[in-house]
Amino acid sequence: MKSRYVVLLAALALSLPSPASAQTNAVDGAAPPPREWLKAVYEQVTDSVVLIETEFGAGSGFFFYSPKLIATALHVVDDADTIVVQTSDGRRQEGHVVAYSRKHDLALVELEHAALGARPLEPATDLVEIGQPVVVIGHPFSGLEEQVHELRGLLNWSMTQGVVSAVASSWLQTDAAINPGNSGGPIVNERGQVLGVVSATLSHAQGISLGARVSKLAELLPLLGTQPPPRHLWRFEGMELGFVVHGANDVIEGISLGTGMRLAKRFPIRLRVGVLAGSVQPAAADVVATRLVRGLAEVSGGYALSLGPVELSPYLGGAAYYDHQHDSSLRIDSDGQCTTPPCLVNGKVVSSTHARFRLLPMAGLSLDFGSLRLDYAYQVAIEQSIDSQHRVLVAFTF
Repeated sequence: MKSRYVVLLAALALSLPSPASAQTNAVDGAAPPPREWLKAVYEQVTDSVVLIETEFGAGSGFFFYSPKLIATALHVVDDADTIVVQTSDGRRQEGHVVAYSRKHDLALVELEHAALGARPLEPATDLVEIGQPVVVIGHPFSGLEEQVHELRGLLNWSMTQGVVSAVASSWLQTDAAINPGNSGGPIVNERGQVLGVVSATLSHAQGISLGARVSKLAELLPLLGTQPPPRHLWRFEGMELGFVVHGANDVIEGISLGTGMRLAKRFPIRLRVGVLAGSVQPAAADVVATRLVRGLAEVSGGYALSLGPVELSPYLGGAAYYDHQHDSSLRIDSDGQCTTPPCLVNGKVVSSTHARFRLLPMAGLSLDFGSLRLDYAYQVAIEQSIDSQHRVLVAFTF
C-alpha cells in the first residue's frame, strides 16, 4: 500500500510544472530567468528613454505614441522656458509642451524634428497586479557626474528594479529605487511595456514611490496643441540668510532674513528684515561715543534677467528704518573757585537715548549665482540727502 502511494506521488510530481518552468511560462509562455529578463528589458527600453534638461534641472522622459513626442512628469518641464531633450546616442534638440495634466503630473513634449530611429514605448494593456515585477529607467542625480568625474557613465540611463506595491485608479506605487532625476521616466513591466510615469517619492519614506498610470497619459493625446504653455502666476522663491552692511559717513553691520516669490516667473518680489549695530560718529561735541542699533525692513520688486548660470535682477523698492541711538556724554561740574591750573574738577558720563523712524525709497541690483546672492541698493533720504545709505548684502538662499 505504501509503495502504491509513492508511485502516485511520483506521477503527480511529474505532471506538475517545476518552479523554473512556471517562471519560464509566466510571460508569453517563454519568459527568461530573472537576470535575463532584466537585461532583455533594459536593452529593449533604454534607447526609448531620454534625458530632459531645463533651466531648473534635469529629469527623464520616453518616446510615446510617436518618435516626435516625449512623455514625462509635468514638474520636470513646468514653467520652463528652455526644454532640451537628449537621446541615448547623444543627439540633442529642443522641445515644447503640447499637452499636460496638473492633476496627474503628466506632460507631453513635442520635439522640433522626429528623432531618427526612435521607438515609442508600448503602453501595457493587461491588468496591473500587486507584486508584479517592474523596472525604472532614468537619470538619478543627473549632472553630478560633471562635478565628480568618477561617476561618469554611472548615473544616466540607469535601471532599478522593484515590484508594484499598490494600485489605484490613477496611480501606482512601487518600491523600485527612485531619486531626483528619475522623475518622468517609465515604469515598465517584464515585457518592456509602460505601466506608469515616475512622479514622486514620499519624503522621509523608504521604498514608497508613486507614478501616474499610463492610461492617464493616453488621455492627453486628444489635448495636443489645445492648451497654453504651463505657467504659474506665482511661486515661492525660497528663504535667504544674509550679512548686511549699511554705509554713508559711518558703517554698521548686521544680519538679515528674507523671503520672496516670483510673479509670472520673471518678476521677483522680496521681503527682508534685519538688525544692524555699530559705533558711529557723535553728533555733538560733548558726546564721547554713540552706539547705533538699527532695525530694518525692505520690500522690493524687480525683473530677472537670465545670463546662463547667473541671474541679474534690477529692482525698485522701499526700506523702513527704526534707529535706536545711545549717546555717552562727558559732563564736568566746576565750582568756579579754581583760578590757577591744574585744578581738580568733578566729571561723570551721562547716557541718553534717541529713537527715530524713517522710510527711504531705494533702487538696487541683485546678482544670483547658485545659492549665493550679492545685492546692492542705494536708499535715498529725501528730506536730508546726507542720511542716504549704501546697502550691501551677501546672502545664501535655500
